[in-house]
Parts: sequence; structure tokens; C-alpha cells
Amino acid sequence: ATCFPPSCLAAGPARIRSFRSVIAEDGLEDWKFKDYEAMRDDKPRTSGFESAIRQRLTGLEGQAVVVDIGTGPFALLAVMAARAGAKSVYAIEINPDAAASAKKTVQELGLQSTVKVIEGDSTKVELPEKADLVVSELIGSIATQEGVGPIITDARR
Repeated sequence: ATCFPPSCLAAGPARIRSFRSVIAEDGLEDWKFKDYEAMRDDKPRTSGFESAIRQRLTGLEGQAVVVDIGTGPFALLAVMAARAGAKSVYAIEINPDAAASAKKTVQELGLQSTVKVIEGDSTKVELPEKADLVVSELIGSIATQEGVGPIITDARR
């Protein structure tokens, strides 16, 4: 979840420094709600995710099954997928507090019939149907930080 050019260059040095300040080098044990807010409020980044999800689900409205691995407290990508027309979205979150917040967010948005928040480890969760699309915004500054390799490999099953 790092910023790549040209978006970093266009953002200017102040934004780059503030974004870097929320990247945890040691893992996720020290992540705070404000860190999730910073990612959510990064408009160029979130609009890129939203555009990609909408593009992928175009023509599959009411048919596609989406899995969001590491949904976080806002179930951000899961909500985007639901609004883009997914038939069902499974939002998986291992952190109990973030999962509880995600459930609340989904209910407040009235999306609980489409988005099912599941607290647990995505490599151990059994879903009732295969996914057409897997989305994830696993955070960290290096690819191995959240066990991303095994998680994504497992998501293919």
C-alpha cells in the first residue's frame, strides 16, 4: 500500500510525508483508527480502487460474488463492490475491533443484505460460493508485511 508515481509526484512532498507517517514498518499491532482514516481519505488512492472495481463489475451487476480480504473498519472496498452491483460481498477481517466497526458501517449504509462481514483469518474461512473477484487493500510497506503472499495464494482456491 505504497504510493507509486505518477500519483506521488502529483501529490507533492507534503502529502508524501504525511502518507509515509502512517506506514507501519513492524506490522499491524500498532495501527490506529486514524491510520485507516488516512487511507480512506486519500482520494486519489480510493478513487482508483473504486474505478477498478466498477470497471471489473460492469456487465456483471446482480451476478458477481466479491471477496474483500482485510476489509478494515470501514469495509471500504466491500461497500464499493456492493454499490457497483455485486450480488454478494464477503468482507473478511481478522482484527475483532475492525470487524465490529465494519459490521456497523455496513448496517448504517443499509448494505447488510449484500455485504456479509466475517471476522476471521481469510485462509481459514470457508465461503458458501466461489468469488468472481477478490479485492484487498492489505496494508504495509513491503509485500510480505501482512503475509500477503500466502493470503493471496489462498484466495485463489
